Amino acid sequence: MEGVVVDKFGGSVLRRPQDIAAAVAAVAEQRAAGLRPVVVVSAFEGVTDAILASAAVLLPDDGAALRGLAHDSDSTFAREADRALATGEALSAALFALGLQAQGIAARSFSGAEAGIRTAAAHLGAEVRRVLPRRLRAALTEGVVPVVAGFQGIGSHGELTTLGRGGTDLSAVVLAVALRAERCELFKDVGGVMEADPQLVPGARLLSVVDALQLELLAELGAEIVHPVAVRRARRGRLALEVRALDASGARTTVRARPPRGKASGGVLMLAVDRRQRTARISLVGPAAMVPEQLPIPAHGAGSFDEGGFRVAWSEVPLEQAVPAAQAVHAALMA
Repeated sequence: MEGVVVDKFGGSVLRRPQDIAAAVAAVAEQRAAGLRPVVVVSAFEGVTDAILASAAVLLPDDGAALRGLAHDSDSTFAREADRALATGEALSAALFALGLQAQGIAARSFSGAEAGIRTAAAHLGAEVRRVLPRRLRAALTEGVVPVVAGFQGIGSHGELTTLGRGGTDLSAVVLAVALRAERCELFKDVGGVMEADPQLVPGARLLSVVDALQLELLAELGAEIVHPVAVRRARRGRLALEVRALDASGARTTVRARPPRGKASGGVLMLAVDRRQRTARISLVGPAAMVPEQLPIPAHGAGSFDEGGFRVAWSEVPLEQAVPAAQAVHAALMA
């Protein structure tokens, strides 16, 4: 739809109800510029973890039955956990709609099901099968800003489902693709995408442009930037994707769905660190011509593979060596 932009506000931006005011101001700026925003929100920071912790107290196994991959539709524990978890996003959506209305902007909150997100019959990580955004289109035609509770949908068994950790990114992307939006903007507290986690590598730089396949690979390797399935859906739907700060003049990164003709990427390197119980995997992702087959650090295990013109080189190190190993790779190959 012409002029439609989908805005996703995550828990890192919505730390508390007072933060909605700044997010509302960003949406108001888009309206003033003639755009038609659709808002998708996460729960406030910490709410999802608090709900899971509450469930763990009530279950005899401290919630172990709820961890892991998606659960079957007949799992009664998972069904009730989904219904509890979905309340976090529902609260954010209703309060955000109230915030817009208080500024004189017509707005209406929607659950994931009301927004048309249809999933498989599973719980705690259901796959999105299709999107039927008829009600959102009607709201946009009426001049109303839809505010959608992210991270949730309705399964083919007629039950509420959730999409797994980071699922609000996925909600925003699939809605943007279905609405044929001009772009999807993911608002983050740190603004755009960095070449490495700045908490681990203080010298990490902001990237103004990154290839979608490269970002997808990085997310699959443990970098908590954007949900990997969300990036894949954006890439396949040729959706313009931006990761940005609330401030219009702040940091932002354009995620390019397709590389320039004849090129594999813009020539940037990106680093992911996946910390596990006793080991950490350090992964470097970039154009195959720029990435060595072996990282220049001592490792317990190492390897590499190529995909779509990119190379992933990885090394496993003891957990306590994760930070110095990441900094060593950055200094040797990325500085």
